[in-house]
Amino acid sequence: MLLKMNAFAGPLDSLELKGMVFNNSERVKDAVVNIYDHNKLFKRIDVRASNQFVTNLPLNTILTIEITAPGFHAKRFVMDTTVPGRLKESQLKYDFDIDIFSEEELANINTSFLDFPVGLVSYNRRKKGFHRNKKYTKRMKKAYLKLWAESQAAARQGQGLK
Repeated sequence: MLLKMNAFAGPLDSLELKGMVFNNSERVKDAVVNIYDHNKLFKRIDVRASNQFVTNLPLNTILTIEITAPGFHAKRFVMDTTVPGRLKESQLKYDFDIDIFSEEELANINTSFLDFPVGLVSYNRRKKGFHRNKKYTKRMKKAYLKLWAESQAAARQGQGLK
């Protein structure tokens, strides 16, 4: 008698989020990743020994991912984990690198703009995976670079006054 068994893992119920935290090209250690589900803290991840982390996120909700570290400004992005029907495990992953500003880099300027999310991520049916909204991200990156340039100009001006 031959028994044939099929392995069935059940429905895939989470999204794997994998990230790396940088300041320019330097790794940021001791980062903290706060994940908010509808503005309520859902999970906190202490990234101690390296600048990398991996976690699982619930599907079919709106999350805010906040990355910060001592001496750095927080940076956020919003992630809509809503998915259409059943997906392959490979479609339930999102990898990203994020660059955060040190407090020193943005000294002497108004940083309230940093409260806005730098990106919006959602499932893209055409590409069959999670992707950032390129138009929104491009606009925010431009605004972030302008903020950084203002900071550098303020620093140069401050050095000239001494």
